Amino acid sequence: MSESDLGTPGGHSRPEPRLPRHRGDDAAPIDHWWRTNDSVPRTRRRAAPDDEPTTRFDSADSRREIRGIGSRRTMVGPWTMLSPGAATSDWTAEQIAERQAESTTRGGPRRDRQITSITDRESLDFELSPELQAAETERLDLGQIAARSAAADAAEKSASGLATHLPAAPDTDERGLRAYLGHTKILTGRQLRVVTRDRLTLMQSMLFPLLSMVMFKVVLGDAVGQATGQNSAFGTVPLVVLVGAMFGSLAVGTRLISERRTGLLTRLYVLPVHRAADLTSRINIEMFRILASTLVLTTAGMLIGWRFNQGVLPAIGIFAVALLYGAAYSTIVLTMAVSASNAPLVPIMSLCTSLLMFFNSGFSPIEAYPEILQPLVRNQPMTCAIETMRALATGGPIAENLTKTIAWAVAIMLIFIWPAMRGYRRAAASRT
Repeated sequence: MSESDLGTPGGHSRPEPRLPRHRGDDAAPIDHWWRTNDSVPRTRRRAAPDDEPTTRFDSADSRREIRGIGSRRTMVGPWTMLSPGAATSDWTAEQIAERQAESTTRGGPRRDRQITSITDRESLDFELSPELQAAETERLDLGQIAARSAAADAAEKSASGLATHLPAAPDTDERGLRAYLGHTKILTGRQLRVVTRDRLTLMQSMLFPLLSMVMFKVVLGDAVGQATGQNSAFGTVPLVVLVGAMFGSLAVGTRLISERRTGLLTRLYVLPVHRAADLTSRINIEMFRILASTLVLTTAGMLIGWRFNQGVLPAIGIFAVALLYGAAYSTIVLTMAVSASNAPLVPIMSLCTSLLMFFNSGFSPIEAYPEILQPLVRNQPMTCAIETMRALATGGPIAENLTKTIAWAVAIMLIFIWPAMRGYRRAAASRT
């Protein structure tokens, strides 16, 4: 007994390599055929709209293309075959002759046409469907060739998608007004969901000014009204509206510091998003919150004597003054939050808010303050806003205080917007 008869140690013969289960015993593995012949399988082309095999005959290079659907290993895919009169071939003459000889040895070719392309599924021993066989063996005259070529072109253009690759993503531009508005809208929706889910902070921003208004009414009573000769509610309600706008802005600053430490700002900054969109979205959310808070406080203020005596337009002006003041103060808070994350933001801004809250014309008449403080109290931004809202509600001169309010708000935003942008860039690059 020769060594070859012994097989492996132990007297057992070496097992034959197993063929794929989904193919016949006389077929060679597909991967083996591609590897031994140095050929790469062809990628699938666009499927027909009605998932039916289609034919296309190009008279320029005498090439017919039959497309199919499905996986490369399980279904009949696209394949290309040269016409009998073609002068070129995807295979060399030696490869074609060798493959024909192998097919004849295995039982003869399964088609009456010569194999001319590795992309032909018959070259890999696949049984073609009757529709493809009929399309292949069909003889076309010139008129049919032109008609079917045009139909195939139309079907290819109207196909729903490619089989082997996803459509290219559209180029995104993070600059320009259109990008700024679109990104701001998306990020504003995100901030709105964040605020509404933080119910404790939302309730605090609403309840604190409401309780402050009740406290002022209970503690001070009508002392301010007797001193000024006017109902004190027309000073107290604007005061608590502005105080609510200022204290609510602290929540935006603390949330921004938290997102900076967790790395969320860094992830937002590396996305193709307009650089000013995130800060603008946070200010927009403050505008929504201030609008809702002002509506609640003015409604509750009617219980203590607050009224919109001048009509609808002045009432809208009261809301506009509150929004303008809140936007300016929010810009200061955001600048502090992104510029110094380790600074005690809440204590510093709370101190500033308390000073403004007790040194204004809504808390006490200006004449009641010391003479050295009266110019400061008369011209500070909170007094200007309170007097503007009082004039809009009761009537009276409005131009001077309105001009001061707008000047204060515009100046604050112009001064702090650039440091806010630079601080946001640094905050996105570092968590500390």
